[in-house]
Amino acid sequence: MNSAPLTITAAVDLVQESNIGEVMKNFAERLEARMKEMGVSPADLSRKSGVSKAVISRMLNEPGREIRASSLMSIGKALRIDPVWLFLGRSADSLISDIEAGPGLVPVWTMAALQRDHISDAWPHTNTGKSLATEREGHLFALEADDDQLKDAGIITGVTCLVDLGDTTPDHGDIMLVKIISSDQFRLLRAIKGLDCWRYGVDDPRVGSLTAKELITLGKVVEIRR
Repeated sequence: MNSAPLTITAAVDLVQESNIGEVMKNFAERLEARMKEMGVSPADLSRKSGVSKAVISRMLNEPGREIRASSLMSIGKALRIDPVWLFLGRSADSLISDIEAGPGLVPVWTMAALQRDHISDAWPHTNTGKSLATEREGHLFALEADDDQLKDAGIITGVTCLVDLGDTTPDHGDIMLVKIISSDQFRLLRAIKGLDCWRYGVDDPRVGSLTAKELITLGKVVEIRR
């Protein structure tokens, strides 16, 4: 799929929100905190919600796993809490308001925060405490770069990249957000079309590169804000 050309703009329009430490918690941390607040053990929650103890254990200990909507609704009801807040760290009302408003604000993530919350479908909807204004459409979120290894593309530490999770097909030279299978880490890498396969790397060729089989492409950087 061909998207709009990558653009680099000078102005960063950020909207800061309060209580960043609280909203940056992932689903597992919010679930654990609510269980402690209610005095509910995993076994109690299993009985109250009908969700198996094994699934609840995975939710608490493997925050990157996908969660069934039915399980989320049942747990929210058992804990008497908004299941959307439990999953995204924001209320259902605020999510609906954003959906109805259309393109406007997207959450800004750090790479470290992505590592704590691997559920990529939730990234564009999660309240991280910081937002970026954009008129683009797509499955978008913003990501703050944490190194200078793609300096030739204009990406250095602190620069904000707008990532479209709906576009995972690279063109030569595109900057892609990927998940490295062997290390379970997220990285921004440049897509390089070779003679027989796609490779992904950074500016310095001495660092080496990865083949498409060694990673999962999650999205494309469509705009860079300096």
